[in-house]
Order: sequence, then structure tokens, then C-alpha cells
Amino acid sequence: MNKALLTFIFLLAIIQSQQVKAEGIHYFFGPGLTFDTTIPTPEEFLGYETGSRITEHSRINAYYEKLAELSDRTSLIEIGRTHENRKLYVLIVSSPENIRELDGYKENRKRVREGEKPDGPLIVFLGNTVHGNETSSAEAALLAAYYFTAAQNDFVKQQLEEGIYFIDPVRNPDGQERFASWINSNTSVLTKNISPYDREHTEGWPRGRGNHYWFDLNRDWVNIVHPESKARVALYQEWLPHVQADHHEMGTNNTFFFEPTNPDGNESRFVPQSTYKLNRLFADYYAEALDKIGSFYYTKESYDNKNPNFGSSYPDFNGGVGILFEQGSSRGLSQESENGIVTLAFTVRNQLVTSIATVDAANAHKDDLFDLQKEFFTPSRGKEAARSFIIGDSHDLSRLHKFVQLLLHHRLEVYENANDITIDSVRYEKGKSFFIPAGQANSALVGIIFDDLKDENIKTDEEVDKLSYGAGFSVAYASGLSYDVTTSSSRGARVLTLPQAYTGDLQQSEYAYLVDYRDAKSQQLLFRLLEEDILVKAAFKPFSIQRDNSIKEFSYGSLLIPVKNQSITSSELYALLKETGVQEKVDIIPVTTGLNVNGVDLGSRALRRIEKPKVLVVTGGDISATEAGEVWHLFDQQLKYPLVRVEYNHFGRVPLHEFNRIVFVSGNYSFLEDADMNRLKNWLSNGGTLITVNRASRWAVNQNISSAKFVVSTDTSDVKQDRRIIRRSFPTSVFQTKIDLKHPLAFGLTNEKLPVVRESDLFLASSPNSVSAYTDEPLLNGYISPGHLKDLKGSASILVTPAGRGNVILFAEDPLFRGIWDVTSRTFVNAVLFGNNIPGR
Repeated sequence: MNKALLTFIFLLAIIQSQQVKAEGIHYFFGPGLTFDTTIPTPEEFLGYETGSRITEHSRINAYYEKLAELSDRTSLIEIGRTHENRKLYVLIVSSPENIRELDGYKENRKRVREGEKPDGPLIVFLGNTVHGNETSSAEAALLAAYYFTAAQNDFVKQQLEEGIYFIDPVRNPDGQERFASWINSNTSVLTKNISPYDREHTEGWPRGRGNHYWFDLNRDWVNIVHPESKARVALYQEWLPHVQADHHEMGTNNTFFFEPTNPDGNESRFVPQSTYKLNRLFADYYAEALDKIGSFYYTKESYDNKNPNFGSSYPDFNGGVGILFEQGSSRGLSQESENGIVTLAFTVRNQLVTSIATVDAANAHKDDLFDLQKEFFTPSRGKEAARSFIIGDSHDLSRLHKFVQLLLHHRLEVYENANDITIDSVRYEKGKSFFIPAGQANSALVGIIFDDLKDENIKTDEEVDKLSYGAGFSVAYASGLSYDVTTSSSRGARVLTLPQAYTGDLQQSEYAYLVDYRDAKSQQLLFRLLEEDILVKAAFKPFSIQRDNSIKEFSYGSLLIPVKNQSITSSELYALLKETGVQEKVDIIPVTTGLNVNGVDLGSRALRRIEKPKVLVVTGGDISATEAGEVWHLFDQQLKYPLVRVEYNHFGRVPLHEFNRIVFVSGNYSFLEDADMNRLKNWLSNGGTLITVNRASRWAVNQNISSAKFVVSTDTSDVKQDRRIIRRSFPTSVFQTKIDLKHPLAFGLTNEKLPVVRESDLFLASSPNSVSAYTDEPLLNGYISPGHLKDLKGSASILVTPAGRGNVILFAEDPLFRGIWDVTSRTFVNAVLFGNNIPGR
């Protein structure tokens, strides 16, 4: 770029900045509005112009607190806290009369689920900045709050009387604060950094998109893994809004996107067409608002309306209208683009006018929105009304109850199973299984959670491209629980709260204690004991004991805790076990003899000591922050066990002998020099366990770290040179694998069918070292091309290859996918626990 052009661009940025300064609040709102002068503008309260810096979440909260203090049009509610203990505020704005009657209106909203059409105000949610580094809408939320609180025009007052508007300014405060710190500390004071290569616009790892654990919260509306999502779903289900706006940012060279999305292939079969019709009607209001200020935009070309985990699509599966907005991002204060200089103030204005337009559109189509909810929540009749999903597990009540609790969070109907039922040789026991009616009021959300659609009729690249945000959305598969469709009349009472399965009655033993490893919580208990340096053994063969005049079976992986040869006394061990059992809600069984009724005895060499894991995961650089965050979240939030996160450029200085487990997630490991590779190989030879996840497994094979092989493809029809197209040709989908239940990585599982989620074209050749492999008909939910399907059939999903005295454990997929894939998470944790104890060495 020549000097003259650079000078012109710089001057243009200065002119745009001066325009904002000269027009002040009218740059954002235009002429014709009058405001209450007792209500401070964001600029007056914060002490700087909107768009001149990134407003930290804490200061956004402070402004909302001031508005709530000054205005009777507002009610400020704290709906929860983030992982970093930041307050999740939502500002409710409406007429003073409506604000005083909020509790009554909320109670009235319960009638919606009964298929009624209750009178009352319109309910609109305005959601912003679920990705922390997409912060223009958070700045716009300051102005939107000011507008609804201070505007004195009659049409604004009329809208406040007709509706209740919930402004959620920052849906990811932890990520937003991280991004704000980066931008505000890297912005030049006297000059404009408009180059996309400047440090201001090249945010450092892990970036602000994710939350504290680097998760994408816009993939968590159904999964509810994080407290931010739990709080928002609870608020949503309390109010069942008619409309939810979901404001985002996209690449700088784009303009502005609003719905509708492309209707061909991007609309869910579970969602009524009247929802999508309203999307199209609302588009006229957004076009008018953006035309008025001269902003360009586009519709219908991209984005997805089928994934219920998005903030813009979750409402579609709950009787509302979700609207996605995507603004070309300045990723800082100002940045050059193909469309000229993009300033933060410009992006804020676009987000603001479309937020206000959402309220305009909702009020104009109020009757249609009320009719939609009545249509949506009217229960199905006929054949669909008789169908139910039955789901259960005879041994893992922790995993079963976790899944059922997820359904209850979404206010779905769940019923007890009153009798033992067998369907296709699967036994569903009373007290250990539940019914979920398919035709209940919210049948759409039930349908997508248990979805088993296979997109097998897709033929063209264009059709594949429409699946770029995923094709398989079934959360039921993520649980790994057995489930079926039935018309059985064995339905019992409706479940409102789950029963307590844990007895908590532990008697002291002077011999040993046993734990059934089939319950998922037993893994957490085991890590607690290992951290306390308790000697624990795992059963590599099953056995049975006599207990209370009955036979109690213990399967592969069952835990033995001897009383003798511990570093603490018998009384101290008993106290520790009683405490951890209560905390983790795991039954611990005392025994007085090592002589078992069936199988091996407790002194057998088939019960092997579990090595205390010392775990390292590599982070930073070109490592996937999402997958590294999943590992961190697993250890910190679920296992409550220490994990060392080492930055990629410090790996060469780490004394590897201090660790016995190393985890590599997807990423670029070219930073490892020859000396680093030799150290890693020596560490493996000396007994270390390397666990590779997803694309890191490809790296391990390519670098001869593992002796595994790739599938040699016999069909090249799906091969494309463009890496972006390759990724899009393998949308997120669910597949069936079969696992060896006797293998240590399968300990605790009772079903050899193991659903996995896959997003890549990595195919590992099956071998005698395979732990699990894809079946001959692997697709469960989603899409796979014919050529990829040929390569996938029979390929390895989990594979262990020896390396000296150590092991490399390769996962072809991400077993911790979005923190929700509980069934494969167990295999990953087993890799950490038993990686040094693989039989056949």
C-alpha cells in the first residue's frame, strides 16, 4: 500500500471519529428524539465517547445499576454469576406500571405451556456478546438501555406499555473482560491502528471468544454445561419470550447480516413454518433501519437455523422467534476493510438500530407472535401423542440423572417408569429409567434432543456447504444411555425433582472397601483418593461378593481400597471415605474378606494398583483453545484434580520426568524442535503415556510418535484441495462405534455401543491395538459423504500403540466435545487413569 493511500485512510479514520464526536448521541439515534436530562448518557456516566474504547463488563454493570437507581421504567435482576464470579445482569425495561406488575406477568406466562394465549405485554429478549470479543453489541446495549429509559417520545412510551424488554448486555462477561483488556492495553493513544496486522487487531491466545474455560457459549443453550447458560436458560424458561435477538460479529470484510437464512436446507423440520415466516417479515424492519443510516447488509446467503444450541435458534425450539445478527467487526477501535474503514462506533450504531428495529417489528406483529406460541405449545394428537422415548441405565444412575436433570432445566415433561420393560433385549428397570413423551407441549425440543435424522440424500457441494454449522444435534446420544421409542402405558408419576440415589450409610471395615466403577461419579471419587495418596486398585477381571443375603456383582474397573498398607490409619481412611462418598454421592461398600463368591479374589494380580496421574496439557500458539479448555474444565470442574497447563513455547524447558501423562489436543505442533521430539520419545520409552485428541492424533502418526496407520482411501471423489471446503464437507455428526468392554479404556461402561461425535476426515486404520472401531453402518445423526463413509467403516476410533515402556493413546475424535459428551469422556478419563496399565504389553 503506497504512502498516499495510507495517509488518505488515516485521515478518513480521523474524519469519522470527528463526526461521531460532533454529533454526539445523535450519531447513534438520529434527530427527532427527546431524552430525560436526569438520566445520564453512557458518555456522561463513563467519561468517554462511545466507540473510543472497549467498555469493561464491570462498567456496563455500573451504568445499569445507575439506570435502575434513577428510573422507574427499569428493574435490574442478577440471574447468576460466571466462573470468575462476575454478576450476570439483565435490565428489564417497560412502563412503570408493567414494572410494578412483573411478578404477576411472570406467573401468567406459565399458561403458555398449557396451550393457552394469555393476555399481557409482549416479551422480547435482546441478547449481546455471547462471544466475548464481539463487543459492538455490548456497547450498543448501553445505548439501548439509555433509549428505553430516557426517551420521552410518545411512540417509545407506547412500546413500553405494550411490551417488556430484557436487555442482556454481555452474555460472556469473562471473555468480554479478557478482550477489553487486550484492546484497551494495545490501542495507541494519539494515532489510529487501522492495519489488520497491528497488535490491536491480532488478539492473543486464547482470545476473548470463549468463557473462562475457553468454551463457546453459543454452543451451550441446550447443553447447559456452564453457569452462564444455566442462568439464561432458567430466565428464558421462566418468561418464554416471543422474540430473542442474538447479536454477533463476523469477519471485518463483511457488511451486516440479518435473517432470514437460506430456507433451502437451513430450516428445522421440528419448527413450525410460521416461525420462519415471521423471520422474513421482521427483515423489512431491519432493512429500513439500516437503509436510513446508509449501512449495507445481506440476507439468506449463510448461517444455520437448525442447531438448537445457538442463541438465535434456541427460541425457535421453544415457541419464540430467534433472530441472528452478524456485524462485520472492527476487532478494535478502527480497521481497514474492503468496504472502507470500519470503526467501533459504526458497528455499534448498526447493532443499536437493529435492536430497536426488533422491538418495532415485534410490536407490529404482536398478534402473530401470540398466535405462534399457542400453535407451538398445543400438544400433538393422534399417533405422535402416544409415542414416548424411554431412557435408562441399570448401573449408572449418576449419568442417567444428569441427563434427566438437563431435560428438567428445559422444563420438559419427564415421567417415572412404573414397571420393568424389555425392548429389543434392552431392559429398562423401574426406578432406573424414565419416559419422555414425544408429543408433549414442547415436542420440538424433545424431537431435536432425540434426533436420529441422517441426511443421506445430499448430493452437491452446495448442499454440503449448508451443513457447515453441523448436521447432528442429538444430545441423547451424548449421554451414551440406552433409549428407545415406545407406546408403552407404563408411565408413572411426573418427575419434578430427581430422587436421591446415594444412601450415605458407610460402615467401617478393617479389611477393605469396594466401589462399583460403573457409576460415573466413581471416577471423581477415585481422583479425590489418589490426590490424597490413597492406595487404590482396579479390577481387570470381574468378581462377585456375598452381601446382605444376595450376590453383588463387580465388573471390570471396580475399585478396591485396602485398609492395610495405607499411609494413614484405618480410622483416618474411614473418615476420608465417608467424607468423599458424601461429597461425590458414591456408595462405598465395606468388606471383611478377600474370598469372593465368583470370579477373582481380592488378592489376585488381576487387581492392579492405579498410578497417581501427573498430567500436563499443552496450550497457546496454534493449539485449539476450545479443546484445551475442555481438558481444563474436565479436571477443574468435574474431577477437581490438578492439571498443569504449559504454554507451547515453554515446553522445551519442562522437566518431563515430573509428569506421567501428557495430553496433546488439536493444533500445530511444529514448534517442537528435534531436541523436544527426542525428549518426548525418551519420556515415552521410560513409561509415559501420551494422549492425543482429534487432529493431534494425525500429527502423532505423521511424526512417527505412534506406529498407527491411516486408512488408505480407495475413493478420491471427496478429496478437495481447499482446506476450508474439506472441513465443511465433514459437518458435526454422530456415529456408532463398538468398544471392547474388557479393555481398561472402557472400564465402567456396560454397553459396547459407543456413540461418538466427529468433525474431521481423520481415519485411523483398525489394528489389534484398536480399543473401539466404527461399525459397518456408523451414521446415527447427521451427514457423511459416500467416499468418507467407505473410509470410516471399520476404522479405529480409539487406538493404543506401545512406545518402549510407554503408550500413545489416540482418539480419532474429540471425546470431551463441548463438555457434554459424557459417554466418551469416561474413556478419556480412563486413558488418564489406566494409560500405563494396558494389557498385552
